[in-house]
Amino acid sequence: MTPKDANQAKQANEAGYPFTRFLTSMYYRLIYTSKAAPGVDYERLLADSQRRNASFGVTGGLAIVDAVFLQYLEGDEAEVEWLFHKILADDRHHGVKVLERRAVSRRMFETWTMASLHWCEETRMIFESFSPGIGLDLYRTDPSTAAPLFRAWAATEHWQAHVRRPVSPPPGS
Repeated sequence: MTPKDANQAKQANEAGYPFTRFLTSMYYRLIYTSKAAPGVDYERLLADSQRRNASFGVTGGLAIVDAVFLQYLEGDEAEVEWLFHKILADDRHHGVKVLERRAVSRRMFETWTMASLHWCEETRMIFESFSPGIGLDLYRTDPSTAAPLFRAWAATEHWQAHVRRPVSPPPGS
């Protein structure tokens, strides 16, 4: 994304329109897991993620169980990697393990800067179907099933998306 594109995306975002229209047709995803430091305020972490992601055109999903994060980030490769380096330096995370980094043709969480998964019987069963025999240990998620796992979760209604954008083009387009 060029600086001009980033500025247009930010202006559209502030006006309530999706920034995804301004991004290139190739995206990048990074999925990682990490352990939370003791005393982490999860609501603040989610709010910080949403604010930071919105300013860089990054979207994604976050699952948290027993002080373990499983996060899916997507957007421009440089922006996603920059954010990931911020995560690596963030003392709220430790034991960070990358499960997948790759180019993708479309976004999974197109209209959410960061959505958090609500745990219920259905989401637990989905996780266990992709990761049999490990209970709800997100830290042991199999890298080969991480993206399909998020795809299955994304098909449910069990997401809390505090920042959701209308899916309509900006004025004058």
